[in-house]
Amino acid sequence: MDSLKKYYRLAKPGMVYGNLLTAGAGYFLASRLHLRLASFLAMVVGVALLMGAACAFNNVIDRDIDILMQRTKSRPSAVGTISFRSGMTFVFVLVLTASLLLLLGVNFLTFVIGAVGFIDYALVYTFLKRKTRYSTLIGSIAGATPIIGGYTAYAGHITFSALIAGLMMLFWQMPHFYALALYREKDYKKARIPLLPIVKGHRSTLREMIFYNVLFSIAVFGLYFNAKLGWAYLLILGGASLAWLGYNLKGTLKSVDLTSWAKQSFLYSLALVVLMSLMVALR
Repeated sequence: MDSLKKYYRLAKPGMVYGNLLTAGAGYFLASRLHLRLASFLAMVVGVALLMGAACAFNNVIDRDIDILMQRTKSRPSAVGTISFRSGMTFVFVLVLTASLLLLLGVNFLTFVIGAVGFIDYALVYTFLKRKTRYSTLIGSIAGATPIIGGYTAYAGHITFSALIAGLMMLFWQMPHFYALALYREKDYKKARIPLLPIVKGHRSTLREMIFYNVLFSIAVFGLYFNAKLGWAYLLILGGASLAWLGYNLKGTLKSVDLTSWAKQSFLYSLALVVLMSLMVALR
């Protein structure tokens, strides 16, 4: 049982569950709350395993820097309770199982979208995060794939609405992760990860957060018009997106305790993505 718990933690379950929320939102956006149970379950399990594989791969490769940071130092790969070989075997099994589920139980397009997300996060983001501040944007591509993959799992094709939903997730991730980077800046400095706050400073980071906040709000309203969503979506999610923008604008004030503000912005973004998933799914 302890061994299972270690592998469970290696797969970053919090990230997996978050991405399952958006995948479900994409599915119900396409299906208008109709359910094809077999293919839906294959999509859910396939996305979960593929995302878990990407996260496990990231943890195994990052074990040398994870041990330096307070937030990640207790991960099984960092403390050595899961070896490199065992971790990679786990990744291989998850990828193989997920691929079979998506290919045989869902459709080829959803498999391709899932593969793009895995390659982006595991093989591109993981290695570039130590080299460039643009790794945040690069990694956000992977976070946009579950909602698109959820959509194609039902529809079998990509529409403009699916692309807007994907962009909405990409734009959400940037201020979400920048808030984390500001909140945990000391950790990232210790691990020598060249994130935007470290390379360009707080002012540049805050400006980019506002930029992506605006793009996120535009995508929220754009999806309303393109997908013909209801007034509840417009009022609740539209209002919440503008409230997040307003709160993040406060971060530009000199009187703000930046660390405390960044933590609250990060927590708000987590609540917002749950709300977004519900409002998109329920239309």
